[in-house]
Amino acid sequence: MMKKMSIALPTAGVILLGILLVVNARKLPHSQPLIPPPSSPYDNTIAASGIVEATGQNQSISATVPGVMTKLYVRQGEVVKKGAPLFQIDPRDQEAAFRNAVASVRANTEGVAVSESAVQMQMASVRSTEAAIASTRATYDNAAQIAARDVVLHREGIVDDQDYITAAKTRDTDRALWQQQVALLAQAKAQLKNTEAALAQQQANLKAQVALRDQQAVLLGQLTVRAPRDGAVLQINNYPGEYISSIPTTPTTPANPAPAALLFGATYSSLQVRADVDEINASNVLPGAPAIAELKGDSTRTFPLQFVRIDPYMIPKQNLTGNNSELVDVRVLEVIYRFDPPRFPVYAGQQVDVFIQGDKKK
Repeated sequence: MMKKMSIALPTAGVILLGILLVVNARKLPHSQPLIPPPSSPYDNTIAASGIVEATGQNQSISATVPGVMTKLYVRQGEVVKKGAPLFQIDPRDQEAAFRNAVASVRANTEGVAVSESAVQMQMASVRSTEAAIASTRATYDNAAQIAARDVVLHREGIVDDQDYITAAKTRDTDRALWQQQVALLAQAKAQLKNTEAALAQQQANLKAQVALRDQQAVLLGQLTVRAPRDGAVLQINNYPGEYISSIPTTPTTPANPAPAALLFGATYSSLQVRADVDEINASNVLPGAPAIAELKGDSTRTFPLQFVRIDPYMIPKQNLTGNNSELVDVRVLEVIYRFDPPRFPVYAGQQVDVFIQGDKKK
């Protein structure tokens, strides 16, 4: 009995092991993914990463003049027309400077009016002196003729000494009066010249003050930042009471620079996708190549793209976070596509997978 058991047990173990091997060798079906992976309708496809932007590119709106925001005229997502006010920087200092400039223009305008009156009075004085010269010259000429005649008559004994002396004195007096008017005319002309010079100086000062007033008005207007075109407010990064810098965000600024006060763009009629094509595939991209886009993580939501342009300068690839300081060691070719908003929501700043039809010759 023990001998039979020693043979049966190993045999049963071998049979059981065989059954387990057969069962484990069967292929189990793989479960289907809930969402199909990204796929392309083109035989020769160039895949790219894209980010949705406002039509014509997102615009970072900051202040021309740095300062504290006192008013915010818009809400996030609001659609505004070109020239509509977006926000205002504290205008009190600039308003005071503008009022001073206006007062200076007013004072200089009054000074010009006074100088113009002085010029008119001095010109009248010149004309009056010229008339007095003509009158005294005529009187002197008449007295000179009488005195000359009396010289002859006195020599002939017709005119007595008294009349002769009187005629000579009258002539000399009239000549002195005439010469006095000539001197007064020269003085009046000199004063007129000085008055005209003062008027010219006042007019120059007025012109400078008007230019300063206009400049202050421009600076005051710049404190109210307005929409550069029709569009929507995509993002608000500053609110009343916060300081806004006018320094633009550039690669030379420190890491993680402060964002612009507002992010602005046209999103109400169409959007665009900025697709980054790796440099190894850049030569396969042709202008006008058709393309489609799929939402990240949802390949069932696709929409066609319309070619806009290829930016001809390749740039370092950026992580799609909006921060220019985040770079990788790959250069990319930026291809811009436009699209009409599909039936499902697509937002500016959203990442998408882009599939571009490549060069068929490649």
